[in-house]
Amino acid sequence: MTGTPSEAERLDSALRLAGDRAVLSGAVACRRYGLTKMPADGTILVLVPHERRRAGDGDVILERTRELPPPVLRDGFPCAPLDRAVIDTSRRMRRLDDVRALLAEAVQRGFTTVARLSAELEAGSGRGSRLPRLVLVELAAGVRSAPEAWAREIALELEQESGFPRIEWNRAIHLETGERLFDPDGWIDEVAAAWEIESVEYHLSPEDQERSYRRRAVMNRYDVVLVEHRPSRLRTAKAEVKSDLRAAYDRARRRPRPPLVSRPPFVPGPV
Repeated sequence: MTGTPSEAERLDSALRLAGDRAVLSGAVACRRYGLTKMPADGTILVLVPHERRRAGDGDVILERTRELPPPVLRDGFPCAPLDRAVIDTSRRMRRLDDVRALLAEAVQRGFTTVARLSAELEAGSGRGSRLPRLVLVELAAGVRSAPEAWAREIALELEQESGFPRIEWNRAIHLETGERLFDPDGWIDEVAAAWEIESVEYHLSPEDQERSYRRRAVMNRYDVVLVEHRPSRLRTAKAEVKSDLRAAYDRARRRPRPPLVSRPPFVPGPV
């Protein structure tokens, strides 16, 4: 064979090396489910029965496991179930924000749930579980991106420092009649104040900018106090961000609270 082998050829070779009953997991399996938020390190993780004594080769990692999952065929290749593949991938990541991106994508796109990922993490090896465990706590609190996780860290510091009210994440804000108005990143329900993390990544197109404009207009119509920050400010100007939040809270307390209701957001179920 000449030239660089395709990924399909590399996977086929890895499975032949691993032997019968082997299943793909990690990033290569996640990609076959349609997930995208993984570092491209080129390694191929293959799960094999615990009694098998066989070494990996090059970029192929053979992991022995007593809990060999039933294979799910994806593009003709036996893969671990999605929850196992996601957790196996996250256990090998070294950067917290990378884990946040992967797990948030899996939940946001409806591939799985926080509960399912948590159960998978608890059922498996404790090795490499610290970062995914931290991220699952964030996701359970409603956080859906790395910048929102940075914002939540600041909010928790404010609570501990000065008894600042709890900020809820990604709530659906309705009128008392039931009409849904907007879904802010952060919400201080006591005073009906909103916190938006304006990430350039999600607001580049004219359509996204128009949606942001309409959301601000609705907030203004119902007298919602709004504070906005770019993600970079959350990392480089935490003291300033805290001052902005305190000022917004104080301003909101000085006016009657508008009759708005905070409800859990709709989260799509697993596909």
